[in-house]
Amino acid sequence: MPTYTFKVLDGCGDVEDETGISFQHRDRAIRYARDVVHELMRNRELETRSWRLDVYENGDGPIHAIPFASIDPTLDHVVPKLRTMVEAMSERKRLLSEVLHAVKGTVQESRALVARSRGKPYLASRFGRSTIRD
Repeated sequence: MPTYTFKVLDGCGDVEDETGISFQHRDRAIRYARDVVHELMRNRELETRSWRLDVYENGDGPIHAIPFASIDPTLDHVVPKLRTMVEAMSERKRLLSEVLHAVKGTVQESRALVARSRGKPYLASRFGRSTIRD
């Protein structure tokens, strides 16, 4: 039976499911993922609209991606053309957030490298990961 894992991309450091869950059929895993998205979005749709949940099968590449905006129930009253625009802007917002997050990490790594080279204290870890890549 295949094991499915999930990854939430929120633009500020992704969150991965390391354990996973087994399903007989891929469709069931995707329905489960949609339920997870609804649960994560509940009562905070505006904050999470730019997020995306990726579904992986047996550790391979993503088999399905669910942009939160695509199933946001608070957008159901909007005309399709406007909804498409909101979905596209939400994706761009997430991509921009990812770039800004990466830039902040690079700046912190640069500062840590300079401080370490001068024998000064520096930020050793960021979000549980070493600031300086080896």
